[in-house]
Amino acid sequence: MAPPIADEEGMGPLERGRRRYQQKDYSGSLSAFTEAVNMSSGHMKLTALDHRAAAQEKLQKFQPALSDAKRMIDLKPALSKVGYLRCGKVLQLKGNPELALKIYERGLGKVKIGTDDERTMLQRMYNKTKRALAPKKVLDPLVFLPLELAEMVCQHLTMRDRVICLAVSKPWKRLLESSHKLWTTLDTTFAKKSMNHKSLKAHLKRSNYTLDHAIITLRAGLDLQKMTYITSSCKNLRRLEIRGSGVIGESLTKSVPYSRSLKVVSVSSGCAITPSAVHETLTSLRKTITEAYFMCVKGSLHSHPQDFPRLDCLKILQYKAAETGTNFDIHRLINVTPNLESVAVNNWIFGSTFDACLWPKLQQLDLTDTHITLLPDLPPTLKHLILNNNGNLRVDIGDRQFPSPPLLETFACAGTTLNNSAIKDITRESIKRGNLKTLLIGRRLADSRGRAEDDYPASETVEELSLASLWEQEHQLIQIVSLYPNVRKLDVSSTKATGVAVKAFVQMGVQYLKLNECSEVGIDAVEWARGQGVAVEFNFPSRSGNARVFRDSALATGF
Repeated sequence: MAPPIADEEGMGPLERGRRRYQQKDYSGSLSAFTEAVNMSSGHMKLTALDHRAAAQEKLQKFQPALSDAKRMIDLKPALSKVGYLRCGKVLQLKGNPELALKIYERGLGKVKIGTDDERTMLQRMYNKTKRALAPKKVLDPLVFLPLELAEMVCQHLTMRDRVICLAVSKPWKRLLESSHKLWTTLDTTFAKKSMNHKSLKAHLKRSNYTLDHAIITLRAGLDLQKMTYITSSCKNLRRLEIRGSGVIGESLTKSVPYSRSLKVVSVSSGCAITPSAVHETLTSLRKTITEAYFMCVKGSLHSHPQDFPRLDCLKILQYKAAETGTNFDIHRLINVTPNLESVAVNNWIFGSTFDACLWPKLQQLDLTDTHITLLPDLPPTLKHLILNNNGNLRVDIGDRQFPSPPLLETFACAGTTLNNSAIKDITRESIKRGNLKTLLIGRRLADSRGRAEDDYPASETVEELSLASLWEQEHQLIQIVSLYPNVRKLDVSSTKATGVAVKAFVQMGVQYLKLNECSEVGIDAVEWARGQGVAVEFNFPSRSGNARVFRDSALATGF
C-alpha cells in the first residue's frame, strides 16, 4: 500500500517512485515513474524509463518493460547501462536468452571501449549468457581472462596466428583489433603468398599507424608502392628487416627516404643487395641509422661500391660479401664511421693493414675471412675479437708485439695460423684482469711442445671453450681443459677424445659438450653424460668420401 501523502510531501515523481519501490509498492512506484517519464527529457528521461522498466519487471509486465528498454536504446544507443542491459535482462526473464545474447553483442559493438564504465558489465553479461547457452562446449579463454592478460597471451602468437584469431568470433575480433600493441610489428615470415594492399592497410590501421618494426620477406611481395606506404604512413618505424631468398633493390632504396625515425636496417644472408643499393640506403638514412646489417653484398671485383656516406650515428655494422675475392677499402670505412662500437666485415679482401684504434669506441671486431696478414692495432675498449678463417695471418711480426686488449671477453681464431704463443700474448691482459669468458681456438695446427700450462693460456673466468679439430692426444685435451676450471660449454668435435675424456669433462663441471665427428667416442659414453644432466651434441662420424676435417685441409698440410 502507498505511504501516506504527508510522507511524500515535497518529493518529485522520480524520488517518490524510488521510495515506493524500496517499500515493495511496485504498482505505486510504476505510477510515479510514469509521471516522471512524461515530464522528463534527456538523461532524466532515460533514468525514468529504466526505473519504470524495473517496476514492470517486478509486476511481470515484461512486454511494457521491453518497450521501455527499446525506447532507451533508440534515445542513447551508445550507452551500456540504459537499454542493452535492461533489454537483455527482460528477454532472459521472458525465456529468450538467444535474443538477449544478440542484444548484448549489439551493445558491445555500439559502445566504444573506455567511453562507458558500464561496458564491463555488458561484457560480463554477454559472457555469462554465452556460457549458459553452450555449457558443454570448450570454454573460451578470452571470456575468463582480464583484458591485460589476454593481450599478454596474444603477444606470444605469431603474426599469422593473430590474423587467424580474428576470424574465430566477433568478440575475439573486437578484442584483438582494440589492442594496438598487438599490431606494432608487421611480420610476414609465415606469409604463403603475396600480401595485397588491402591486408597491409588493415594491419596498419589496427596498429593505429604506430608500427615500429617490420619484418618483410620477399615471398610477401611487397613492391615499391607497398613499401613506400609503410615508410610514409608509419612515422614510428624504427626497425626494418628484409628476409628471404632473392634480390632486393628499389623497393628498399626508394622507400626508406620517406621514413623519419628508421634506426635499424637488416638485409639477411639469403637476400642479395648490390653495393650501390647499400650506399643509396645508407645515404638516405645517414641522420638516423644506428645499426646496419647487410649479409649478402653482391658486387664484382671491378665495380667496387661507392664510398660510404658520412655516418656519425652508426654504432653497429655487419657488412658481408656474398662470396670471397672482392677488394674493400677499410680505411674509407673508418673515416666515415667514427662512432662504431661493433663492426663485422666478412669475406672481403683488405688491401693493407689498418689501425682499429681509429674507432675509439669499438667493442666488437669480426674480421672473418678477410685475408689479413697482420693483426691490426686494437683499441683498449675492445671486448670481442673474431679472426676466423684467415689462413695467411702472420705469426712472425718482428719486433712488434701482439696487441692485448685488457677488456677482451671473446677471442676466436679458428682456421688461422696463430700459434699458442700468439694466443697467450693476445689474451694476456684480459686474463690478468679476469675478463676473458669465451675462447674459441680450434681448427689450427697445434704446436704443443710440453706441458699444457706452458702452451695454453690458463684462465679461471673462461666459460666457453672450443678445441674442435685440434690434433692433440686425448691426455693433452684433458690437460688443456683442466686449465679452465669454470668452463661450462666445451667443443671437442673432430678430436681424439674417447669415453675417458667425456667422463673427465663431465667431472670437471662441463654442462654442454659437443662431440660431433669424434670417431673414438661410443654411444654408451654419450648416454652416460646425458644421464649426468649434461647436454650433449653428438653425431656419428661421416662415412662420406667428401667429408673432410681440419687435419686433412690445405691449411693443415701446408707447413
